[in-house]
Amino acid sequence: MLALHLLTPDIVAETGSAHPTFAPMTKIVVFGASGKAGTHIAAAAESRGHEVTRVGRVPGVQAAASLAAGHDVAVSSVVDLTRDPADFYREAATALVNSGTPRILVIGLYTLLEVAPGTRVVDTPDFPAEHKPFSLGHAAGVEVLANSTRDWLVMSPAGMFGGTTTGTYRLTTTPDPTNNLTYEDFAQAVADEIDTPTHHHTQIAVASQ
Repeated sequence: MLALHLLTPDIVAETGSAHPTFAPMTKIVVFGASGKAGTHIAAAAESRGHEVTRVGRVPGVQAAASLAAGHDVAVSSVVDLTRDPADFYREAATALVNSGTPRILVIGLYTLLEVAPGTRVVDTPDFPAEHKPFSLGHAAGVEVLANSTRDWLVMSPAGMFGGTTTGTYRLTTTPDPTNNLTYEDFAQAVADEIDTPTHHHTQIAVASQ
């Protein structure tokens, strides 16, 4: 099992101030831009003046080597339920690594967060067996990133998507399946990390306040 160097659980950040400070324009490619998370992330980045290339299911992240050329950041929020999850996410991560993009942000799952040292949510006895292959597929992709020399980060909700948009969030490494976070607030957290790269080679979770 891949061991990630995670933040301490009490690290907190907020966003959504009335006068946010944005970084100079960055060229960003968003893979999975036709999905809910990808759509909101692309919109949040564009609203901050960044140049965004949106890539949908076709040609997909497998074309990262050509489509990501010249971009500063690649964001991956992809899924293909017709494929074996491990094969798909390894392939996706390999394409991102080989693209040469300086920074890679992958949208992940809270099920890969630890509930105890060395024990992730997916490793717990009560975790539904039918959901395990998808979570472990994501983990296979993260392992590809971890074995690379790229600057990468996995960002996930701490729990589920839902709730009411507040314009604020907190960062954590503690999973909370009861926490509901909107796509809008999650996208602002991702955009903040693009504007000010703070976390590297790990997974962080975003939770509602």
